[in-house]
Amino acid sequence: MKYLLDTQIAIWSLEDHANLKPAIRNILENPDNSVLISPISLIEISIKLKLGKLPQFTVGIEEVASQLLRDGFEILPLVLGQIYAYQLVPFYDDHRDPFDRMLLAISLHEQIPIISSDEKFERYQPLISVLIN
Repeated sequence: MKYLLDTQIAIWSLEDHANLKPAIRNILENPDNSVLISPISLIEISIKLKLGKLPQFTVGIEEVASQLLRDGFEILPLVLGQIYAYQLVPFYDDHRDPFDRMLLAISLHEQIPIISSDEKFERYQPLISVLIN
């Protein structure tokens, strides 16, 4: 099965963070699954690195991307259909994060579940398949 990770789950995966629940960890470690990372998450991580919001990371975005690939994740190409799908994602005043909303659009366009730590993602179901960590 294919899964898309939101940025926080990707970061926790890189850190082998204790916040990753066993069920999500099993999905990430199952070789039968394709776990996808969007370039949108790489952009968000790059911005957080530049702003000093990821002090636990002592490497640049190139090494982060390389480590994700070494961990068996795939970088999902960004295509126009994913951008167009952004217009289909419902808008909620208390969930304006453009990175989250774009990741939801990608999940919608690709018709694959997104794994997130953000409980606000649940409100997008059943339009978008969401697994909450």
